[in-house]
Amino acid sequence: VSRCWTYETSVALGTEIANELPYNDYFEYFGPDFKLHISPSNMANQNTPEYLEKIKTRLFENLRMLPHAPGVQVQAMVDDGIREESEDEDKASPDERLPQALQDKRIV
Repeated sequence: VSRCWTYETSVALGTEIANELPYNDYFEYFGPDFKLHISPSNMANQNTPEYLEKIKTRLFENLRMLPHAPGVQVQAMVDDGIREESEDEDKASPDERLPQALQDKRIV
């Protein structure tokens, strides 16, 4: 997946990237050749077009049966949701407890 993401990002940016990978914590995951692009092998591709089409059809059928999540529109935040400092709190003595009404306003 990381190889595909890297390649697709380079195509989207119109940039050529080197086949050699820089050393990092995950370098060992890219063995045995430690290159970005996988070298083609002499192994025959056993995936027939009919088999791939059958897999694709079954995948789409399974996706169609999944419950969908409804879309949510972006809406402006209501002004009541923004807490503003009140003058009562500013005038209150720091050595005394706040009245219960002011304490309740602090609960978000």
